[in-house]
Amino acid sequence: MATAALLYLATPAPASAEEPAPAPPVAEADAPGPHIALILPTDSKQLAAPADIVRQGVMAAEARLGDDNTPKVRLYPTGAGDEEGILAYRQAAIRGAVGVIGPLTRGAIAKLAAFGKLDVPVLALNTLDETITPPTNLFALGLSIEAETRQIARNMQRDGRKMPVLIETEGLLAKRMREAFTAEWQLLTGKAPDVIALGTDKDAVWKLKETVAALRADALFMAADQKKARLIRPYIGTERPIYATSQVWSGKFGKQAGANVDLLGVKFVDMPWLLEPYQPDVLAYKQADKPLGPDMQRLYALGIDAYRLSLLLLVSAPGAAIEVQGVSGVLKLSANRQFSRELMSGEVGGQPRTPAPPKLEVPPEPAPSAEEGITATTQPAE
Repeated sequence: MATAALLYLATPAPASAEEPAPAPPVAEADAPGPHIALILPTDSKQLAAPADIVRQGVMAAEARLGDDNTPKVRLYPTGAGDEEGILAYRQAAIRGAVGVIGPLTRGAIAKLAAFGKLDVPVLALNTLDETITPPTNLFALGLSIEAETRQIARNMQRDGRKMPVLIETEGLLAKRMREAFTAEWQLLTGKAPDVIALGTDKDAVWKLKETVAALRADALFMAADQKKARLIRPYIGTERPIYATSQVWSGKFGKQAGANVDLLGVKFVDMPWLLEPYQPDVLAYKQADKPLGPDMQRLYALGIDAYRLSLLLLVSAPGAAIEVQGVSGVLKLSANRQFSRELMSGEVGGQPRTPAPPKLEVPPEPAPSAEEGITATTQPAE
């Protein structure tokens, strides 16, 4: 899936402090002057689609919150090369940017972090590499599967679960879920959870229910995407509460056909943009131009909150505490300048807590009177 490939599975490129080549002209940047630079890989064949969704989110937020006194957003398109983010940043600074949103990939962010002093505050759109000490003006807001998984572990402990069993499926994403959940559970309780690794053993799934019972599990965490979760769910029963990340949810409410039916009752966390679409704070922003799947919706919401935070960073004193109720979660600035996201709890097959607003009914036009000598006819649509 696009979001997983772009954000969840991306690994940082080796950082380099080499002086980059002179910045090329940026086609979509206007004349010099105060503005917010939006650095996105919209010229990359692989990343253009998700990058444009982020751009749409940023523009929706600007349309809602910007005014004549707010610096306008200007797009600085880049390709897939990590070093292009540095070139775009330099060009933006020369042209008078007062703030930067982007880059999007962890490799480009790592290059920018190694570049040195940043005179213009940058809100990168991914997680910061924990092995790198970011420059003072580098902040980050991202969609992290590890952060989401850690919140699931906290939710399970809050719900009174004491002996969770983690079911790990194949793949790098599942491995990262397992590592994050295990580390968080150990931090919370002092002991690691039991893990059932399915791997390539096709017979292991048939023994799942028996294996889970033998471990005396009081809850299960599926380290799986939607496709794999649907395959294993029938083999683990419904006797224990089941948890997973937002990757198992179709983004649709109620007992819809397909994945929702197969995964009914599975607990997960996700952002208000998807779980509470009728909240006034969510309805305040324009939806995407075209219907989007849940992964792309999350990127759109990321763009909205990125714009909001970029405005706050422009006016906040260094070291100031920043906490915002965003459409992608409750956003809080941590000591390492990474914005954490506290997500909402949901359940596959559930409904939004805030009901949909009533639809406005247009009263029918009065029928012509007989006195007017008009006969109404119904014509088939052409």
